[in-house]
Amino acid sequence: MTTYPVFQDSLRLSTFKKGEFPLFITHYPLRSGYPNHHHEFAEISLVTSGQGTEIVGGVEHRLQPGSICLLPPYHLHAMRLEDEKPLYKFCCMFDMNALFQPAFTEVGQWLIKLSDETRPYYDLPPDAFAAIRDVLSALEAESRSAALGKQGFMRIKLLEVIYLFFRNHPGFASFGQTVDISPVEWDFVKYVNTHFMEESISLEEVADRFGVSVFVVRGAFKRLLGKNFLEYLHQLRIRRASSLLIATDMSVAEIAYDVGFSSLRSFTRVFKESTGLSATDYRKQNHEPE
Repeated sequence: MTTYPVFQDSLRLSTFKKGEFPLFITHYPLRSGYPNHHHEFAEISLVTSGQGTEIVGGVEHRLQPGSICLLPPYHLHAMRLEDEKPLYKFCCMFDMNALFQPAFTEVGQWLIKLSDETRPYYDLPPDAFAAIRDVLSALEAESRSAALGKQGFMRIKLLEVIYLFFRNHPGFASFGQTVDISPVEWDFVKYVNTHFMEESISLEEVADRFGVSVFVVRGAFKRLLGKNFLEYLHQLRIRRASSLLIATDMSVAEIAYDVGFSSLRSFTRVFKESTGLSATDYRKQNHEPE
């Protein structure tokens, strides 16, 4: 029987009332691992004590105090614990679209590049660990309060965590300079990042949705990401497909349709062009976690 990754839908945008900042945060003991899953929210996690192994997109990395991970929506991840001691961590889930604000365009660009150009996890040095832990503690306390300005304070603290994450990331320097773009151009990119698994998405569909020409959308992707629309759409789909090949026993055809391709033939062609391997060979050459 095929094992599919779990879609964790216990937290959805509909959970929040109108005007509420879409964010949930908790600091809790994890007493057992959890299987491959994904959800529509972005997630930032910080281990505060304990040991374990996290699997992101089929790739394992060790967890220890100071291990931090920032995952965009729909990324597969799982966790294993290797002894009877609990692992304590902050888990903060939020609507990634809330960070795509005109005043913080650099944050949006960093989030888009994350996982495309560098890994989304690393181990913090001691001072940065303490700083981010304190900010997350303040954010968690605020989320439970009814204080004046709560929604704005939560947004500020989340941004502080995100900035600290990228400032201390070992691969941060390779991100290069940000590009000046208009807010509507971010809307195109946001939309593709949250709808790339839908078969119907296309350059024309995005242009129609935002009431602009296809030339405007095409130019925004090329200027912002250095890729045309279809290249970027394929990149998102193949990245997810690669994770599914490593982390699940779904068939190649099931994966092709899951990530948004309308035919197995087109998926097979694009996957080989992107990775240099067939999907079957890619699965064989990559270690599957136990």
